Amino acid sequence: MDAQTVQEAVDNYDEVILKGTFNFGSSMVEISRSVVVRGEGREDDIPTATIYKKGWIFPFTEFDSVFKVNGKSAEVSIENIHFTDFNHICIWGVQCESLNVKNNRITLMTGYGRGMKYGAFGDVVIGIWVRGSEPSVFMGRVTIEGNYIDFARGGAFGGFLSRGSLEEDPEYRPDLFNHEYYMGFGVAVHQASGVVNIENNIIRNANARGIAVTGCLQTADVWIRRNTIESDVYGSYPFSSPEAGAGILAQSAWGFPSPGFNVEIEENSLNLDKLNYCGIKVLGPLMNRERADKLRGGVIRNNRIQLKDGYEGIHVRKCDDFKVSDNKISGEVYYGIRISGRKKAGERDQRSLNNIVKDNDLSDLQIREPDHYSNNHADGKRFACSHAGSDTAHVWLDTFSENNVIKLSKNEKVVDEGEANTIEYS
Repeated sequence: MDAQTVQEAVDNYDEVILKGTFNFGSSMVEISRSVVVRGEGREDDIPTATIYKKGWIFPFTEFDSVFKVNGKSAEVSIENIHFTDFNHICIWGVQCESLNVKNNRITLMTGYGRGMKYGAFGDVVIGIWVRGSEPSVFMGRVTIEGNYIDFARGGAFGGFLSRGSLEEDPEYRPDLFNHEYYMGFGVAVHQASGVVNIENNIIRNANARGIAVTGCLQTADVWIRRNTIESDVYGSYPFSSPEAGAGILAQSAWGFPSPGFNVEIEENSLNLDKLNYCGIKVLGPLMNRERADKLRGGVIRNNRIQLKDGYEGIHVRKCDDFKVSDNKISGEVYYGIRISGRKKAGERDQRSLNNIVKDNDLSDLQIREPDHYSNNHADGKRFACSHAGSDTAHVWLDTFSENNVIKLSKNEKVVDEGEANTIEYS
């Protein structure tokens, strides 16, 4: 009855104020018109209006959410609500003129036992998901600001079920197909076409991606600024990736042959405590098809990245003309900053060209020594090769990098396998 009551309210009123606790059962509320949905009150900076779901079936293969926003000309705001339980997506934007998701709290005791089954990639749990129904594009403006998201508020045992320390073996990969683990995304935006602002959010224990923006149109202008992303749970190695998880990821063509878009990643704070995480990744197209193009001219600036037993701090792959500057990377990693690409595929150049890396603070960064794991995967793709096996460094430019400019302190190590890269020491 709670879901039905809220559904009737959003269908008939321009402003809906929620007070108290609402049990949506296994139902979702669909918003198809302009409305502000706001919870009333906060205590200790936590919204007092609460919504939760229960009674779903697991595993399942259908898209499901608490709120689904699907109105072509609608202007929708969802504000100041505490979502305490759901099974796949909390807030899902399919289409609208503008979507504002502000000052909400989205928490789960654990991500286990929920999520849409996504083939061999596992059960997917998402806090805020913006994606048009295939093959549609999300045409409106997006603002995601001031939200708190935590997928493991139950602590270490709630967030990750130990397997007798097997998870501490870098060769270990959880069996996602058989529900041994799940993939958690804090905020995910796919195929947007307008301005996307993701700012001032706190995202904790999203074991796949804290923030992911993928496949947007060339008209998209993406700003990822002043977010705090933390994780003390083990990563899920999403999509068979070499990194356990990533704090922030942007990619041009993923799933569909999308062109590149503008992305600026600034003033974020990332603290990732578990094995093989990556701080920030920007990636070119996953596919080699017509209209699948690179990310170009973006900015990665003034971010603070702390990794423990990490894989890499910042990775720019198959992208051109990025400026990577004034970032502070600390902790322990195999690679502080990495520039990589792929060989040309027909007429398509998938190398990384003309990127500038300068004025980054790596003084508190310890480069992990080559070990059994890195030597075992020294293939020029996961790890740089050396005569003894693998090589690690503050900066690694792989074979398919060209005309990049790298400015470093004199005691910082570079592995340069590319062409016409410029290495400058101060």
